[in-house]
Amino acid sequence: MRYFAGIDGGATKTQCLIGDEEGNILASGFAGPANYQVVGKEGAQGSLEAAFHQALSEAELVPDQIAHVLLGLAGADLEQDFKVLNQVCQGIFGTVPFTVVNDCWIGLKAGNPDNWGVVTVGGTGANAAGRTQDGKEVILRGMSYEMGNWGGGMDLLRDALHWAFRSEEETAEKTLLAEEIPKLLGKKTMAEIVDTVRSQQVDQEIIFAIPIIVFKLASEGDVVCQEILISMGRTLGEMAGGIIHRLGIKDPEVPVTLVGSMFKGTNPLLIDEYTTTVHRTAPRAKIRVADAEPAYGAYLMAREKCLA
Repeated sequence: MRYFAGIDGGATKTQCLIGDEEGNILASGFAGPANYQVVGKEGAQGSLEAAFHQALSEAELVPDQIAHVLLGLAGADLEQDFKVLNQVCQGIFGTVPFTVVNDCWIGLKAGNPDNWGVVTVGGTGANAAGRTQDGKEVILRGMSYEMGNWGGGMDLLRDALHWAFRSEEETAEKTLLAEEIPKLLGKKTMAEIVDTVRSQQVDQEIIFAIPIIVFKLASEGDVVCQEILISMGRTLGEMAGGIIHRLGIKDPEVPVTLVGSMFKGTNPLLIDEYTTTVHRTAPRAKIRVADAEPAYGAYLMAREKCLA
């Protein structure tokens, strides 16, 4: 029996799944962030290694029993990124064969095992990619706002802070964010958190909590929060529509997969606006949130590399 590992390494967490050649998932391992652009090479290596060995231990396997490891990594954008990441992974896996791809591709595979269509990733960061049925590919740069990227959890956080401060200064519409965000930091007003935000000393748990509050307040009728989600959904939808256009996909029912925590929020406005925007380009596109985790897509890709 041959075994395969699929790893999803993001800016927030890392997941490793190990399964066999018959399609059975045997074990999973979790660790911290593995985007080397965020945590550095040593941080990425530590998280990838920890998740891999946790899964190995649960499966009662040793590294040499793994036929192939496929890693979908955030931060695998340019040629120099792959050079760094391949060196990092060589230090982890040694003689075990491995392949590094951008995390968009494992999300696409997780959402559509036929492995074509468009995928939008909305986690800590955001990106999008697409593939035609005959293998033509397009992937966005996915690196920064200045280079055309926008739409992840950190962007939602920045927008929430921006409009909360604007609300407190009475230069924009009032939003309950101006009350809720200080509470997270044990303060009463936005003015009291200026130094904390300026020094970027906000606790990780608070960073993760603010996007949740945006979704919650949007459902309670906060217009500012609703507009934040609508704007983000429109931008992400424009990116997906652009990929469909660039690839020249003619199938009217092109599959479009949504992956990541941003698409699991408690308010539908982000997905609704995304859907409306994509449908301007492809009116019958089939849009759905992936049921499987991206790490499962990575496992499937690792398995196919050896069984094809």
